[in-house]
Amino acid sequence: MPVVSDHPLTGRILAELKLARNMLERAIPPGSKLFPAVRALRRTQQRLDRPLRLAICGESNSGKSSLANLLGRIESLPTAAISNTRIPTLIYHAHEPQIWVVHGAPGQRARLRADPKALPRSIFRLEVGLPSPRLRAVEILDCPGLADPDQIDLAFHAVDAALWCTVCIQAWKESERVAWSQLPARLRSCGLLVATHADLLSDNQDRDKLLTRLRRECGSTFRDMILLATVDAHALVQNGESSRAPDAWHATGADMLETALSALVDDARDQRANSALRVTGRIAHHALSSIG
Repeated sequence: MPVVSDHPLTGRILAELKLARNMLERAIPPGSKLFPAVRALRRTQQRLDRPLRLAICGESNSGKSSLANLLGRIESLPTAAISNTRIPTLIYHAHEPQIWVVHGAPGQRARLRADPKALPRSIFRLEVGLPSPRLRAVEILDCPGLADPDQIDLAFHAVDAALWCTVCIQAWKESERVAWSQLPARLRSCGLLVATHADLLSDNQDRDKLLTRLRRECGSTFRDMILLATVDAHALVQNGESSRAPDAWHATGADMLETALSALVDDARDQRANSALRVTGRIAHHALSSIG
């Protein structure tokens, strides 16, 4: 997947935002009423400049962490993250492995160096930096089990798109439908349904039956749905065979997932860029009103 700077509209808006902010900072005197506009431009620029943020949601034990590892090309998450699956975990690119704890009302951030059992009681999320090139394009928020949607508010995590994991052999239960329906509409409108552990299905006939049922029951709820043999796909990646064994890679469903995800990411980038344009317009209008 291409990085943020490869998206033409985003690149143009970022350049214009940077230019406008720099001109304002040089032109306005100390104490000017325009300083809030400068800060708002800076926040918009920072949000637009970061990778897309993809939430991986689903009920407990639905294969979310395995899917996060596959998409990020990660062998496994550090122990501190694995042992705290009830805490939202943001996985992002860093030159060397690192773990941060975000906690406290305003969102304090502290490097985690000690025993993970000594984590603060009130944790907003864990942030895990890993040297995977894939994470330059997309950050991954591995969510706790969402049987109860009140457990996490994705809006506070600045999520741009979402995947829902459901286990093939018991896919799309009523509790999942309810949980997904309570996520923000902007995420549901471009969501992907990933039916994990497809290797547990007996044959292609069972796969076709499952896809037919899913399309009938929730086809209008997701932009696409994919059957994925997560463990098999992850094994191919770890053995360096995802490109050398195209038939095996295709059989896992991973190539279809990546195609669907690339299309989703492109659309999410367009939406985020257009949203930034609208926000910038409001900032400019407010700034001009302040001057007047």
